Amino acid sequence: MASSHILCHNNVFNLSPNPFRNRGLSSLNSNGFCFFGSKSRISRPSSLKIVVSERRQVEIVYDADERINKLADVVGKEAPLSRLTLFSPCKINVFLRITSKREDGYHDLASLFHVISLGDVLKFSLSPSTKKDSLSTNASGVPLDDRNLIIKALNLYRKKTGTNKYFWIHLDKKVPTGAGLGGGSSNAATALWAANQFNDCLVTEKELQEWSSEIGSDVPFFFSQGAAYCTGRGEVVQDILPPVPLNIPMVLIKPPEACSTAEVYKRFRLDKTSNSDPLQLLHKISSDGISQDVCINDLEPPAFEVLPSLKRLKQRIIAASRGQYDAVFMSGSGSTIVGVGSPDPPQFIYDDEDYKDVFLSEANFLTREANEWYKEPASASACSPSDDFSRNFSSSVD
Repeated sequence: MASSHILCHNNVFNLSPNPFRNRGLSSLNSNGFCFFGSKSRISRPSSLKIVVSERRQVEIVYDADERINKLADVVGKEAPLSRLTLFSPCKINVFLRITSKREDGYHDLASLFHVISLGDVLKFSLSPSTKKDSLSTNASGVPLDDRNLIIKALNLYRKKTGTNKYFWIHLDKKVPTGAGLGGGSSNAATALWAANQFNDCLVTEKELQEWSSEIGSDVPFFFSQGAAYCTGRGEVVQDILPPVPLNIPMVLIKPPEACSTAEVYKRFRLDKTSNSDPLQLLHKISSDGISQDVCINDLEPPAFEVLPSLKRLKQRIIAASRGQYDAVFMSGSGSTIVGVGSPDPPQFIYDDEDYKDVFLSEANFLTREANEWYKEPASASACSPSDDFSRNFSSSVD
């Protein structure tokens, strides 16, 4: 079960326990708990207990799974579906070409997007509320109101369909933010898909995909089967067969610092981009596999200006790998560096004090079956360098 603490003045509300341990993810502490405000000691929840500390803080501890199930039982006695747990995977850009600047201020791109096995878990249950959704999470700094893409997606679904179901949602966050991995976009797509399930699949996936571009440019991609050639702002999605074997391993390495997408594009210069034809890149990957020369990201130069340490990290990974990886590149607008070909980071990530707080995760490529959502892999790994990198975790599924 997943767990989080929320401090509100002198009250500590614990919503759920979390088996995920990642001190490299800055929003989580070493036990996967988050804090808002001053720190409090961590206690493992049973069902419910109240603890008064020396600082006279009152800690109320809940079992999140028990809470969501009870909520669903109350409002879903006659509903065919009252609760749903879904995997919300992230993506990488195997290559990312920026081809032109549009009159609306956005840029046209051409990119090979692919879903990977690192992801969040979203738990939904029907809410008795007739006015708003309720969102909780294990990660600090994540907005819980309509600034969150999950809430935006649920509001959009109700607006488009005229339905009136509201939800209690718990987000078990494993994908770091500001990483160029599309974690928030995946959450939005997953929420749209969930809302449609709760409403007996009222609309088609194609309609969901079209609507989702109103939330963000990357959201429509997640309604592909997992691999797609994306153009426009990213919202024009062409489903393709996976161009490489799904079992190719990779490692994701993200420093604590995030790259602001707005700042990266502010420094972007179209005349400094690659002249490689993106369709030729796609063809070469499909025929010859992933290699350093095809994993081009036109946003790397401006991202490296925003965060010079990210450039040094990529250079050190390449130098230390000695052929360990088929390619090393930045995903999206950063700040995640991807090494394809091995699940293991270079040894200096463990040894160098400068990298003690990086986020690490091994992953592989992922797809989904038609008319089904993405399935969480049986095991995965994500940790900080000082943790056991091969440690497996699994999320509870209703």
